Amino acid sequence: MSLVTRLEIGPPPEMPSGPVIHAANHRSLADLLLAANTFSRWNWPIRPLVAAAYFDRPGIGGLLERLRCIPVRGSEALDLAVDDLAEGWSVAIMPEGRIVPEAEWGPTGVGRARSGIGRLALDTGLPVVAIGASGTERFWPRGRSVPRIRPGRRFPLAVSSEVVGVISDQPARDATERIMEAITRQVAESDRLTGRTA
Repeated sequence: MSLVTRLEIGPPPEMPSGPVIHAANHRSLADLLLAANTFSRWNWPIRPLVAAAYFDRPGIGGLLERLRCIPVRGSEALDLAVDDLAEGWSVAIMPEGRIVPEAEWGPTGVGRARSGIGRLALDTGLPVVAIGASGTERFWPRGRSVPRIRPGRRFPLAVSSEVVGVISDQPARDATERIMEAITRQVAESDRLTGRTA
């Protein structure tokens, strides 16, 4: 990726050893490539949850398998995440549940979240790390089958993270809102690093 992108990856979150729930915004298929690069640099084994339909796409499916992504069909996402967390894996989840078009970001830079991330955090009692990514939407725009590759141009990509920690004693919707507020802060920082904001 370093030949076609310029990466700004923040330091790994300071966490005790053990499984962690990573929650990130979702702007592009390139988010998975950025996640793979980020977690490799952080030396943090992880299993991202990805819609099963992507595994059927030529070229992409094989890549997802090599990245140890978990294919998700419908409502089984939380059950699969719980299983992998119980086996000691950290998981990465995009609470928005899909690639969100820029028109739907609103002033926060993120789309509307589903409440599953809050339920997962509450049910497992495991710590959450909020991750904000920026630049992937320019590098691999929604609707394109491949990334943009332009000779001599490196797309700026950035990742920032924030430890939310263990969440307890609140409704799932409130837990989701707390996680999304942290993601929003990190997206703002990543947007700043990629030049999306002043």
